[in-house]
Amino acid sequence: MRAIILTRPSMPAPSPYESFLNATRAAGDPLRADILRTLSRDSFGVLELAHIFDVAQPALSHHLKILSRAGLVATRRDGNGIYYRRAQPKPDCAIYDYLVHLFATLDGFEADHPRQRRVNDVHAERAERSRKFFADHAGEFATQRELISTPVTYVPALRELLDGASCGRKRALDVGPGDGETLLVLAEQFDTVLGIDNSSEMLERARSVIRHSGHKNVSLRLKDFESLKSPRQDLILFAMVLHHAASPPRFFEHASRLLNDSGLLVVVELITHDQEWAKSACGDLWLGFDPVDLDDWAQEFGLAPGVSQYLAQRNGFRIQIRSYQKGARQ
Repeated sequence: MRAIILTRPSMPAPSPYESFLNATRAAGDPLRADILRTLSRDSFGVLELAHIFDVAQPALSHHLKILSRAGLVATRRDGNGIYYRRAQPKPDCAIYDYLVHLFATLDGFEADHPRQRRVNDVHAERAERSRKFFADHAGEFATQRELISTPVTYVPALRELLDGASCGRKRALDVGPGDGETLLVLAEQFDTVLGIDNSSEMLERARSVIRHSGHKNVSLRLKDFESLKSPRQDLILFAMVLHHAASPPRFFEHASRLLNDSGLLVVVELITHDQEWAKSACGDLWLGFDPVDLDDWAQEFGLAPGVSQYLAQRNGFRIQIRSYQKGARQ
């Protein structure tokens, strides 16, 4: 006898009107509306969101499922974790104008202060994990770094990008300068260079390199990037630091504030990978980033994508070198 294979008929795509109704119903619940507001510029795991909203995890997952089915939230897998963020409306979406207006309206309401404090708690916990790792393992930094990537891999490409960069040459900021190799590159091309790190142990490693280099235009400060207020910079460099950032989108936002008009943000970063061991071995909070995510965050804060390079390594990791200019046409 011939086997009978039963197939489930595919569901037709919702009409624009049905999409409108689904989105309206999903966003019409007060908790789900607040979730959409919280996910406007950052991504969180289910347990983090349960803490932020003081809601049991199963109930929170139910609300996220409704938002996901309506196309209002997207997920990002990071190793063994899944993070939720607000979906970015696409211009070809049938209800694009409605979603843009809906999200803009939600974002216009005043933030709930207790909830914002809990968001800050999540960011602080992430940052403390990263800070503690480097405090405990600064002496092993070079060995741990070799597990993923060393500056010798990307510094030549970084120097080439900076040679052709169209930005001022007065001030440059190096966030998380590691052992100081990138500080030396910047010192060759900018009048003054500031390196900052929130780990005194790591900063001392960079200070030793600069002390022996003879460069007099480099200064170092123990400082958290998001607390830095001035001066305005012609160039900001994130070299292999974004995967240690508690909130990568907020790094882009603050970089935009600190850059001069026509200033340049340069990002050297891992492309998304699935090597979970990097979190425990190297203190990574994130397992790389999709280039599209970096572009989305940059454009949201007025930074236009520019020159890009992609480097492959023998250990399976891939590196992206991206530049973003403030005030350029997008």
